Order: sequence, then structure tokens, then C-alpha cells
Amino acid sequence: MPSPSSRHPSRDTQVLVTVNALPLAVGVLLSCSTPLGETSVYGRLTLGITWAFTQLAVLVAGTWWYENRAASSLEPASATPGSSRSAGGAR
Repeated sequence: MPSPSSRHPSRDTQVLVTVNALPLAVGVLLSCSTPLGETSVYGRLTLGITWAFTQLAVLVAGTWWYENRAASSLEPASATPGSSRSAGGAR
């Protein structure tokens, strides 16, 4: 049975999903509108390619942020029975 905390996503999860869903939605709109995606930004660099790289950067940065938040919010692990023994052997 899932715990009560696993039924509702944490605020960090909601932020991660929102931050990555918005660029995805814009990417879908750009893919549906070929003339818009073909708009030249700089030389042969188009708006579609620029947006794809931006989306990748947001995904990587958001995942890095989420992993750091998740790792820092965990409580330290409790000592296990094996780790409380001395290095010299069993008690």
C-alpha cells in the first residue's frame, strides 16, 4: 500500500514537471507550425533548433536542481548493526 506522502507529489516534483512541460508545449507548437520553426535566428540556425537546445538545457538544469534538492532533503542514514561493530571483529 503506498504511503500517504507518495500519493501527492512534492512541491519539488511539481516544479520540475512544470518547468519541463512548458518548453515541451512550445516545442510541440513549433513542430506543428513549420514556417515558424524554420524562422532564421542567426545564419542557418533556426528557431526550431534554438528551441530544441534551450529545451535540452532546461531539462538538464532542472534535473540537476531536482537531484540536489532531493539529496539535501533526505535525513542521514541511521547506523546499521554492522557499522556499529569495531573494525577488529565481532563483539
